[in-house]
Amino acid sequence: MFSIFLIVIGAIFVFYDFILIISNPGTFLDNLTSFTHIWLAMGALLIFLGIYRRKTGHSFWSILKKWVKLTIVSITSLILLISIGNLCFILNPKITNIDDKADCVILLGGGIDKDGKLPKAVINRVNKAAEYLKLHEQTICVVSGGTLKWLPFTEAPEIKRQLVLSGIDEDRVLVEDQAQDTIQNLQLSCKLLAEETGLSKEQILEKDFVIVTNGFHLRRAQRLAKRMGFKNVKGIAAKCPAISIPHNYLREICAYIKLNLRILLTGQPESLLS
Repeated sequence: MFSIFLIVIGAIFVFYDFILIISNPGTFLDNLTSFTHIWLAMGALLIFLGIYRRKTGHSFWSILKKWVKLTIVSITSLILLISIGNLCFILNPKITNIDDKADCVILLGGGIDKDGKLPKAVINRVNKAAEYLKLHEQTICVVSGGTLKWLPFTEAPEIKRQLVLSGIDEDRVLVEDQAQDTIQNLQLSCKLLAEETGLSKEQILEKDFVIVTNGFHLRRAQRLAKRMGFKNVKGIAAKCPAISIPHNYLREICAYIKLNLRILLTGQPESLLS
């Protein structure tokens, strides 16, 4: 009975990977290298374990040596402990009241498909930013997102277009179209604001900022902003489609662990004033 359970759960994971791919279609190479295939890998492993158990009458675990079992349990336990700790941080971003005024909104990109269309999660970011900007007519907005690997379209111009369609004056929206990740989003947005306003980086970093992104991403973006020298940063969290919630949080846990390792091993990123 347990073997059937493993096979069914594995099949669900494989199907989930398929759903994620078709919900935001990319090019062949983009799909081939997508992080979503972690679900395919886990599903394939569970199906293999279920079939093995059904064919042999015993679990694959039972044939492993004791030291191998101990190693697997130790590593798995450590990964779970670290993941849960990071998830606690991810779930607690600093959220601003939409009525609180800021000098600038930084609207982070989050993907674009092979046809140049923004996924629903990014459209939700655009809608949240537009809602805020309509209430604060003196606040300017930087939309940040470059051309992602294996994809032919640049995010930021399309994000600006959607903001304008939502009723935001295009003169209030600055386009940063080079960033490849969250660190570059913040670095290049600061640089662009300094160039456009004639202010120094020190002066830009002293201003009040609101970062708009999806809830799962907000805590990491705020942590990076603080580390890079932004003095006053709050956030507005946009929802992501329910079907992608498990995947987004799994990916964000991995990204947060990667960030912690990067800071620990390299000290990067440093303040923009360094």
